Amino acid sequence: MKKLLPYIGLALLVVALAFLFVYKQPHRFDDRITLSNHDKIPYGTYAAYNLLQKEFPHALIETNRYAPGEWKTLSNDSLKQVLLIITKVFNPTEDDLDYLINFVQKGNYVFVSALQMTTTATKFFKLKQMHHYDYDGLMLGVHHGFNPFDSTGFNLDSGSFKNPFSYKFPGANFTNELSKTNSAFTYSLGYSSSLNKNLVAIKSINGTIFLHTAPVVFTNFFLLYEDNRQYFEKLMSLLPADTKKVVWDNYYLYNYHDNKPQQQHGLLSVILKYDNFRWAFWVALLFLLLYFITEVKRKQRFIPSYAKPKNDSLEFVTTIGDLYYEKGDHKNLAEKLTQYFLDYVRSNYKISTAEINSVFANQLSVKSNKNISDIHAIIEYTHTINLSDAITQKQLMDYYEALENFYKKI
Repeated sequence: MKKLLPYIGLALLVVALAFLFVYKQPHRFDDRITLSNHDKIPYGTYAAYNLLQKEFPHALIETNRYAPGEWKTLSNDSLKQVLLIITKVFNPTEDDLDYLINFVQKGNYVFVSALQMTTTATKFFKLKQMHHYDYDGLMLGVHHGFNPFDSTGFNLDSGSFKNPFSYKFPGANFTNELSKTNSAFTYSLGYSSSLNKNLVAIKSINGTIFLHTAPVVFTNFFLLYEDNRQYFEKLMSLLPADTKKVVWDNYYLYNYHDNKPQQQHGLLSVILKYDNFRWAFWVALLFLLLYFITEVKRKQRFIPSYAKPKNDSLEFVTTIGDLYYEKGDHKNLAEKLTQYFLDYVRSNYKISTAEINSVFANQLSVKSNKNISDIHAIIEYTHTINLSDAITQKQLMDYYEALENFYKKI
């Protein structure tokens, strides 16, 4: 039974995993606000990103994940380019802002839609915000007081846009407002439902920067609700129709660096984030623990030690030689020595022994580095033994000595 325990545990694990993957939880509204152009969830921006090509049919649509000054898709020497920054927090450095202003002055456009702007950005643009949401909590996924089924509205400036001017939707009130702007170089284009500014434009010599505090209007939920797509179209109408390139920025969405600690998410945290994966992980860990407990004391059969094999061929040859020598059959013993010699030559020097002649002697001398006269002497002995009916004891001893000298010189 103990031997079957691992297989039983494996079968139970497979059944448990199958149950966890087959079982489907009731559908739940995904209220995560990602603002990612890859996400089709309610608060992703997949729809807005894919509508850009229709709004700018002659423009190249690309994405960017680099900081200003390190762009791969935008050029600071070209004009009629648009950079769209849709993010929770717009947190540029002073160098970033200088580069963006220079980019706009060359005849380009930057549209920033962010729930929150850091102090560096607000001081640079000389404006103040009304904080309805704490962006630190939102970046860490904390929805304190956040209602994904709230409602909110947006209004456009009647002097800059055609009717209709008001849009609503029953989703998250994921917006902030501007409480103060510098009227010397900033003019208003849009308002919140409470008629506070949420869209302003900052005109430069040849281009414009737009600042917007309601990124929720770019989400799938907002755009697909009733006629809200018109709001998106009117925002895009602020940009030149002959735009050459539109770049959707992901740098500020995924690079929150306001000198505050970030949460690190490893592979295990991703697995434990989802219920099915979390249960599967703990079940697998439990069965592995059971297997370890039951099999850790398994005894292994003793493996006996074996002595290293010995080469007994020399001892065997000596014994057989003594037997033939005592019988006085010198010719028979000499023939056995010849057979052993020829087999030795074939195995060690790879020389044919079909003909024992001067050619054989030369080849063996070269490969064995032996004196050719000694090899000729051995060959002469073999011919004498083959042609004689019997040989004397002295002939046998001389032949044996010649062979031993051949072997010893190796």
